[in-house]
Amino acid sequence: MLSDKMSFILTIVVSFGFAISGMLDILDNFVVITLLMLGFILVVANLFTHDKVQIEDYEKPQTRKEDFEAY
Repeated sequence: MLSDKMSFILTIVVSFGFAISGMLDILDNFVVITLLMLGFILVVANLFTHDKVQIEDYEKPQTRKEDFEAY
């Protein structure tokens, strides 16, 4: 859905939006509440729909016998 960078930016915008609108006392405005809640829902939805990288997808290093020999 969203990339990591976009999700991080959206999280910062939503958190600063809540903080600034709370300080300016405009959280009673329907438009402000709607925009902030839509941003919050996008962030939460992205948490559940984001593709997680599996450890099995990476190539594991090969260990050899000489790696464990004493010098």
